[in-house]
Amino acid sequence: MSMEDRITELEIQLVHTQRVCEQLNEIVTELSLDAQRRDREMKRLVDQLKELKNNVAEPGGDLEEERPPHY
Repeated sequence: MSMEDRITELEIQLVHTQRVCEQLNEIVTELSLDAQRRDREMKRLVDQLKELKNNVAEPGGDLEEERPPHY
């Protein structure tokens, strides 16, 4: 294999490697955004649970009197 062929092969491998790195970066970015969305949703659910516990703990607090959010 000539030096020129070896360089060409290395250039081809470099382009493929760069493409894979870009694809992996897109995946990592997408997963990070998904994780942030889940973290916000989890915080919202934890806050709702705390509020629900506080409502039940209050004197006269009754879950049956609570209206679901869709009403």
